[in-house]
Amino acid sequence: MATLNTLLNNTTGGITPPGSVVAFSNTSAPTGYVKCNGAELSRTLYADLFAAIGTTFGGGNGSTTFNVPDLRGEFIRGWDDGRGADSGRGFGNNQAHAMQSHSHSLRCWYIYGWSYGDAAPASSHFGWGTSNNYSFNSLDGGSMNVTTASENRPRNVSLLYCIKF
Repeated sequence: MATLNTLLNNTTGGITPPGSVVAFSNTSAPTGYVKCNGAELSRTLYADLFAAIGTTFGGGNGSTTFNVPDLRGEFIRGWDDGRGADSGRGFGNNQAHAMQSHSHSLRCWYIYGWSYGDAAPASSHFGWGTSNNYSFNSLDGGSMNVTTASENRPRNVSLLYCIKF
């Protein structure tokens, strides 16, 4: 009986078909796989992979090469395939980052026109209002502290995506 490793890396009928994308916990592609880095590969040397994915991820030079997907720094999203959750998007297409439009408001008690050390303001300087400025401290001890970055992203772990040839 063949070992699992032999079956996974067998290019002639193993259980992992050409075109399968697998995440690996090492920094180099194992035997039988290439990195999903957008590389241009020979259509003859990687005939089984070319037969599986064709030019879905790029036509290479247009005649003798093709491209593998470039998954570096990307999250993979399941293809909609008619469900309607991500309709209108073709198979294998990239999608730019986005954040759904939304707004925030905070109703708070405010004092305006008064500085610390001044006499107490007149009652006309108090009131309820709405603010879109989240940098102030609210009177009830609430907080709007968030972790920020140059992108929106969930917690994640980086692994190496490779494709079976």
